[in-house]
Amino acid sequence: MDKQAYMYELIEKWEVSGLSKKDFCHHHGITRSNFYYWIKKWKNRKSEAPDGFVDITPDKAAIFHSQYRLRYPNGVQLEVSGIG
Repeated sequence: MDKQAYMYELIEKWEVSGLSKKDFCHHHGITRSNFYYWIKKWKNRKSEAPDGFVDITPDKAAIFHSQYRLRYPNGVQLEVSGIG
């Protein structure tokens, strides 16, 4: 495993650890300055990645004749109907 992959894995472990950066670094034997450097690189990498959403343009006929219903276990219901 290269250095970048190792540090990114450590950052992901830190996120779910509940520890402060200081305590996490102390526990893993890394300097805080080094850890902050890799967090910055990791955040920049994440912001450049696509967010997982894709723009779509539905057919107009589908908009006019569509109906969506969402029901939660507690009985709350949301219903959206197309125009027309």
